[in-house]
Order: sequence, then C-alpha cells, then structure tokens
Amino acid sequence: PGGTLSPPCGKVQMALHFKRLEFTVKNLSLPSQARHYNPRGRLPVLQIGNETVVDSTDILTALDRRWPDPPLAPADRQARAQCKILEDWADECLYFYEVWLRFLDAANFTRISTEVLAKLPRPARWLAPGIARREVRRRLRGQGVALKDAATVRREFEECLDAVVVLVERSSFLVGEQPTRADLAVASVLDQLLLERLTPDAARSIAARPGLSGWLDRVHVHAPAAC
Repeated sequence: PGGTLSPPCGKVQMALHFKRLEFTVKNLSLPSQARHYNPRGRLPVLQIGNETVVDSTDILTALDRRWPDPPLAPADRQARAQCKILEDWADECLYFYEVWLRFLDAANFTRISTEVLAKLPRPARWLAPGIARREVRRRLRGQGVALKDAATVRREFEECLDAVVVLVERSSFLVGEQPTRADLAVASVLDQLLLERLTPDAARSIAARPGLSGWLDRVHVHAPAAC
C-alpha cells in the first residue's frame, strides 16, 4: 500500500482494504506512464491476474463481483439506488470542487506546486505547473465549476459539506448502518482536502463539523485513508 493524491485512486485503495485484500501500489506521475496500463492515460487502473480494470467505479464493481464479502453495496434495492447516486455525486461533483480548491485557488496552487509538482523529475517539474493548471481549467470549464466565481464555488463546497452532515445524522453511514461504496467515494475526496499543507481552508471547514469528522472516523475503521 502507498499514499496517493488522487481521490479516485484513494477510493480504490480504500475498497481493497475494506475487502481485506493484499495489493501492491505502483505510483505514476505522468499521463505517458499511465498510458502503458490505460490507453486513456487516466488512473486508477487495477490489475487482477490477467484482467485489467480501469475507472474507480468499474473497479469497485469488479471487486464486489470477485470478492462479494464484505459487500460494497447494500442488498436492498432502494438503498443500492441511493448508493449509486451518492457515488456518482462524489465522483462527478464533489471531486471537482476538490480539484478547483487545489489548482484554481492561487494560494493552494502555490502550495501544490511547491509540495508536489516541484518534486517531479526534470524536466517535468518545470513544465508541469503551467500544463497542469491549463488542463485543469479546461476540464473544470467543461464540467462547469470553473465558470463560477470563487465566492460561489466556496459557498457551494460548504453546502456540500453540510449536506453530508445531514445524511449521517440519521444513520452511522451515508446509506444505513454499514459502510458502502458511497462512503468510500465521498471520504476519498474529503481525505484529500484534510491535507492542511495543501488546502488549509478546506481542512478547517471539514474539521469544524464534528458530525463530518465522526463519520470519517467510522469509515476509516473499515477502510483507512489512502491520502
């Protein structure tokens, strides 16, 4: 096992821990390296014997198919639907607030450039900051977050945190009394934002909500944070 700065990769590592499976992490830094395993140049990628599975959602489905106990999704039909919606929300909405906070907030971008990008091998360390920020801005404009002003993004992020708090007020986890893939998807994003050296304001916002911190602690009993 190894650390990661990618929520989707963290989600997969958490699922592997949840399933109590042994695994080896290969950390990659560049899209060109990732294309060796995935033609799209995206991570995570999981190799299970001769099978290669890409995309965190598909990986979790493959894990449940091969190792059904403990399950990552509830048995109840309605609960499974709620789990699906929350996982997709974490992957396709909450995740992009995390990306915005890291790369499009000026102070945080300086932090990630110094703490992370500057440690890449030459010449990537010189090229990566500019390329990364342009690519992130392009993706976030397509997704919609980068079309909003900073105050709106921050307000909506805080509203996301409040929504998670409300959900876990009624039960131990997001969908009932057992952790599911929805918990792993949301927690993998918030775990990254708890890295104070990269996103101190977001870390304080999460820590200021005891209900949120308590839920994260419960999730990590079953699936340790991978950030």
